[in-house]
Amino acid sequence: MNLEYESTYPAFENRDYYVDLGEHISYYRKRANLTQQALADRVNITRSYLSRIENTNYSQPFSLELLFNISRELDIPLHYFFKPFPAPKEDQIVKPEKKR
Repeated sequence: MNLEYESTYPAFENRDYYVDLGEHISYYRKRANLTQQALADRVNITRSYLSRIENTNYSQPFSLELLFNISRELDIPLHYFFKPFPAPKEDQIVKPEKKR
């Protein structure tokens, strides 16, 4: 068993938490009309690292310090990253057209 290898990756049971956080970061970044590059520049990371964090097919561990910085740059309270996404407002819901 290679402990060095295992310590660099999150435990399997924590994978979903990283993926969920990445989805929230992506959601709030887009809501702020920021590109990945713009947010990455603001928090001093590479765009590819932010892309890995936001990618739902990949579990990229990252520090709380980085999450705090992202929260501050997006002007989103930290606890919002751990809540379900807000429901869309009625005027934002796209309703299918009725067939004639």
